[in-house]
Amino acid sequence: MQSRQVGNNWLPLTGLALLFLSGAAADLSTGSDGGSVALHYVFGSMLLAAVTWIWFLRRKPALLASFKAYLYLACAVEFGIFLAGAIEPLRGWGPWLVLGLGLLGYGVLERARILVSAGVVTVICAILAVLIQAPVLPGLLQGVCAIACAAAALRLHAMAYGRRKPRRAIDVAKLFD
Repeated sequence: MQSRQVGNNWLPLTGLALLFLSGAAADLSTGSDGGSVALHYVFGSMLLAAVTWIWFLRRKPALLASFKAYLYLACAVEFGIFLAGAIEPLRGWGPWLVLGLGLLGYGVLERARILVSAGVVTVICAILAVLIQAPVLPGLLQGVCAIACAAAALRLHAMAYGRRKPRRAIDVAKLFD
């Protein structure tokens, strides 16, 4: 059993990156239909919540705040995604914004700057997608969110398991002989 640490959040963050990447693909393939992207985020976030719960049974996160704070945050994020996906003006960007705010809040609870940074990038990209009306921009910005979450997941993985060491030492001088 591993100890409680922030680095154990790397798999859920990778799942969030995949959710944003598939959201970008859904947005680019459906055009301006925000309803299908909202539906994608509703079902994808439920699947991600189930995978995260199973992951955290064996690999505990840091849990620096009270358990009730995490429970309230999880319920607020899922309710916000359902609500933002159901309200017509919010259908394209609402669930995306709620996921970003949830990631930001979770980073604050875990006291992890990398999670807060990924959440801020996600929120800014969601707001930019609303403010700038261009046909391809929301898909591009969701790709940016996927890259931010994947980079944060890579950093968290390095925090949990350390960097890989080479199998054997390489003598550079022998390469040029």
